[in-house]
Amino acid sequence: MESKKAQLFVVIVFIGMCSLPAFALPPMGPPKSTLEKNQRELDFKYAYQEMDLEMDGKVSEVVGSTWVDDYTKYKIKSLKSNMFLGSIGYGICDNWDAFMHFGIADARDEIAESLVCGRSGNRYYGFSGDYGFAWGFGTRTTFYQNDNISWGGLFQMTWSNPGSSSVKLRGDSTFSGDVELDFWEIQVAVGPTFQLDSFSIYGGPFIHFVKGNWNIKGASPVMKSSADIREESIFGAYGGAKWDFDERTSWYTEYQVTGNAWGVGTGVIWKF
Repeated sequence: MESKKAQLFVVIVFIGMCSLPAFALPPMGPPKSTLEKNQRELDFKYAYQEMDLEMDGKVSEVVGSTWVDDYTKYKIKSLKSNMFLGSIGYGICDNWDAFMHFGIADARDEIAESLVCGRSGNRYYGFSGDYGFAWGFGTRTTFYQNDNISWGGLFQMTWSNPGSSSVKLRGDSTFSGDVELDFWEIQVAVGPTFQLDSFSIYGGPFIHFVKGNWNIKGASPVMKSSADIREESIFGAYGGAKWDFDERTSWYTEYQVTGNAWGVGTGVIWKF
């Protein structure tokens, strides 16, 4: 019996990771505590996200033999990211649990510089950060529960470092540059979970914060720039479904959307 459960677990993980397009608002799961006191769980999850970001920063360029400084704004349109995470959770009490997750994430997009009065600036393309380390933590709690419905909330934070990538400058074939990008995301959600035998649906509103750093160094012309990243839209909503195969093994999938971001995710949970 235990062997069959282990095989089922492996198959579900494989399907969950491969059935989505290889296109990460990180998955959140139900907005409630999911563990009893002292109970533990492993959660293997995959997410794909696209989001628009804004950046403000300083740009410096060599003019003649002198560095000239200026301030500028950048836009990242539809930053694409894949994320694979493994999480371990612990039940602090029957209505409150906490977890940590670790994994890898990538990122790719173009970065456009916005000048004053709406004029277009430089556009850097070809950014494709390889998979880098990602980690985070979170907590969930249940406020109210009866036989079929529970209300609760969750908080989670995830930091991603997709690594560095070379970039090119549109309209200038002589330019070469390197970009480094790292950012962290905070998600806070509240809402209901409806339980129907071994199947449940969940969702609700959430807020989404993104903060990070973007750095570029280029040659021909010699330049460098550093900017702070932030989200374009904070408020969003999400929904998902979870299937319990037995008392220990579950699979879930969900969709998240804000005004300037969206993400899909899936995960497999094993409690022990």
